[in-house]
Amino acid sequence: MDTAVRRRRRRTWKLLVPGFIVLYIAMIPLNSVLETEHVEVFPFFKWKLFTTIPDWETFEYALVVDSIDGEPPVETFYLIPSADVRDWKALRRVAIACNKDRGCDEAVTEVLHPIIRRALGERNVDFSIIRADVDLRDLQDNIADFADGRLTRAELLRPDKLIVQWNTDTGRIDTALDAG
Repeated sequence: MDTAVRRRRRRTWKLLVPGFIVLYIAMIPLNSVLETEHVEVFPFFKWKLFTTIPDWETFEYALVVDSIDGEPPVETFYLIPSADVRDWKALRRVAIACNKDRGCDEAVTEVLHPIIRRALGERNVDFSIIRADVDLRDLQDNIADFADGRLTRAELLRPDKLIVQWNTDTGRIDTALDAG
């Protein structure tokens, strides 16, 4: 090969590698401005196809009824996630507010009390908001039971953290504590 051709190739590589690194670093802040729903940074395209696949181990929030009119339920009674999907979303917003301690009391009173009243009537209810781990492999292994209704979402929950306890008549019972 000609030495001039080698020098041009070497010069091209010397410019190409640092240029690629500078371009990649410049795209990081630009990416956060242009697209807020993904956190991955790839230089030329997003891996959107793979970002919607959930982890096998995940968590969700649950509303557990601890007692109704002073009597504990016969078995663990999850009002949510056994309720409507809108209620799951409302519970998630309240749980996040309580985790951050930003308007927890108002959120519980305005959002969860109507859900509890709708489900259980005008009764004195002690309830807890918890965070529970969920292993989606359990669902995968029992998908036929889930489809038939013999298995519910609540049966997949493994309580992890107590966020707040509440009474519909007296208000907050306890603040954030770890359940385990």
